[in-house]
Amino acid sequence: EKEKELSYGEKYKALAMKFGASRIQKTIKGKDRVREMEVNTLDEAMQEAVVSVDTANLTPQADLTTNDILPPINTDAKDLSDVFLITDLISEAEIAALLPFTTVLRECTQVHVNAWREQNKYPDFMLSRLPIVMEDDHMAHLYLSELLYISYLITLLKLPLKSIGSKKTSFPNTPSVVTESMYKKFTSLGQRDGKLRTSMSDKQRNKLIAHILALTLVVDKYCVRYSELCKDTGVKSRVLSDTYRSMGCSISKLKGDQNKGQTLAVLKLPVKLPPLVLRKGGKKRD
Repeated sequence: EKEKELSYGEKYKALAMKFGASRIQKTIKGKDRVREMEVNTLDEAMQEAVVSVDTANLTPQADLTTNDILPPINTDAKDLSDVFLITDLISEAEIAALLPFTTVLRECTQVHVNAWREQNKYPDFMLSRLPIVMEDDHMAHLYLSELLYISYLITLLKLPLKSIGSKKTSFPNTPSVVTESMYKKFTSLGQRDGKLRTSMSDKQRNKLIAHILALTLVVDKYCVRYSELCKDTGVKSRVLSDTYRSMGCSISKLKGDQNKGQTLAVLKLPVKLPPLVLRKGGKKRD
């Protein structure tokens, strides 16, 4: 008899056990002590985490299985959690490399979050979801790896053209497997002014935006308030709305004074994909 295929949740849990068991268990001890850490100490821990990552056997994710703008979408999914496969959005190698960083995020407090917001250290989309409250440490660290990956993708999206080629400067404390994978998927090398330079085409930019939004759907359980992403990414609201719609989402503006300016993207089953609308949108890069 054919072995039953694992659900998204079961695959997700398996990834957590595979990459989290030995590494995370060593770092989640002594939580009470860590909660008293100063913001600078947490920042130092974040910077040191990259040193502890063994990337010798890690390789970047291969190209996406589709040549289109959108990441792979399971339109036959019977459950929302099966619409996107996490390893289509973040490779196992990238998850493994990001886990040491998520320990710092797992143990942060609102004090740290407020300080990071003042420093513009991370996107508002990420900070508004910290600190997290999850009983399952394995799932918590995978959730945080998604948030952290979103922040890296946003950083890449916002880089001016002249800075795209400066990987070490733009991503100083990022595991190389992550930067190499991002650059492989969303940039290209070509001759310009007689030199080999890194660039991002309009199609690659749209592909990057779609990848970010797909991850936000996974993070927010397929119901995303995305107004803050306009500020984070510099992309116009209509471009984000068009891209969410292209992944089968419905778009609505929330009512009430407390929800002023908030826009919601909701994905429901069955997933129906309309034609993708391409726009250049966003701020012009120097």
